Amino acid sequence: MRFLVPTSAALALLGLPLASQALDGITDPRGDFLATFAGSVASADLDVLSASVFYNASTDLFTLTATMDGNIGSTSTGFYVWGVNRGAGTTGFISLGLDGVRFDRVVILRPDGTGTVAGAGALPAGSVTISGRTITGVVSGSLLPSTGFTNKLDYTFNLWPRDGAFAGNAAISDFAPNNANFTATAVPEPSTAVLGALGLAGLLAWRRRQSNS
Repeated sequence: MRFLVPTSAALALLGLPLASQALDGITDPRGDFLATFAGSVASADLDVLSASVFYNASTDLFTLTATMDGNIGSTSTGFYVWGVNRGAGTTGFISLGLDGVRFDRVVILRPDGTGTVAGAGALPAGSVTISGRTITGVVSGSLLPSTGFTNKLDYTFNLWPRDGAFAGNAAISDFAPNNANFTATAVPEPSTAVLGALGLAGLLAWRRRQSNS
């Protein structure tokens, strides 16, 4: 019975949205370039395959990460726009027949490792990292103040790559999701992680005792 509490904690922890689970949460079909895209369908680095956002309340940091179908930077004029709905989001793509992509601020990540939050300025050096087909940006929550939502985990997001060689909506290659936003995944507090480790250790010990009895 002494293992009951940590074992229960371990089982409960399985339902938590851990960061390692979330990358598979938002996926996007390969090759679904918009018909209005003026660029080349050979620009695989502008075709979103997956996108995720993590929020750490203890540090007030958002981590925006996305994986493309090609290596980041293959299209020299490409960059990545994250739309954020903080509570007062409106649609800007009715002309494309999209009413589900709503935002009131954008974060821009570039293949050269720089980034910008529109209306708030450049991201600090080192905020944007690139690894093959994946580009990640870390954004302070102070740069994304609420416009209506009381909890930053209520914020919603959409990603649309652009080819800067073209103007307006013709520059947009893809939306992820196609006509909707998605929410961030909470990063567990350190105390929760410790509880989970203790619980898993207790579960393993209980199983060992059962197998030896």
